This record gives sequence, C-alpha cells and structure tokens, in this order.
Amino acid sequence: MKNLFFSQHILDALADESKIKLDGNVITILSKDNPSFVLDPAYRFLRTADGSFDPHNLIGEVKREKDLRAMPAEIYLDSIIYKETAYVVESGFIGERKDILDKLSDTDLLARFLIENLL
Repeated sequence: MKNLFFSQHILDALADESKIKLDGNVITILSKDNPSFVLDPAYRFLRTADGSFDPHNLIGEVKREKDLRAMPAEIYLDSIIYKETAYVVESGFIGERKDILDKLSDTDLLARFLIENLL
C-alpha cells in the first residue's frame, strides 16, 4: 500500500465523529480492520497563489515538511514560497501503514532513516 495523505480537515472531521484514535504520531482508523498509520507532517500543493503557471511542477504534489525545509521552502499557514513562487497548500500528514513498518528489521529501519534524512 502506498502512503496516504490525510488532510488536517479530514482528520478533524474524523476526530469529531470519534472515528479515529491518535496516540503520539500514530493514528488508528476505528473500522473493521483498525488500520494504523505513522504520521509525518506534510503539505499538498493546490495552486500558485496568483493562479499563474507552476514553474516547479509542484501542483498536485504532496511533500513532507522536512523535505520542504530542506529544499529550502518557506512555510506559513496555508502558503509555501519556493524560489520566488508562492503556492496555496493544504496541510496534513503523510500516513504510512504501521504494520508494514513493524515488519522491518532494525537494520532496514536505520537504512531507511539514513536515506530519507541524509541523501
């Protein structure tokens, strides 16, 4: 299963209806299967702020907050500025199935961490 993007709006609605349980950065959807996801802050690019052409092809993309800061991009509320282009974004989280992560060995988890944070 690929990672999922959970918008903050959707998470708020699910929480209001008591359909999720949050424990730190792990969300469990209270359904038949009770899938759990490890959450990482992220943003979905909706459009350029002025409606113009997107020179960086970011519209429709979802980027982790840590990756945006490394680009470097400036994040403010529902806006991101990257190389002189302002974007309207939707805040939320990338969720990765916890059961998949639980199956990885410590070596695999360390390798994954190093690849995601150092390369």
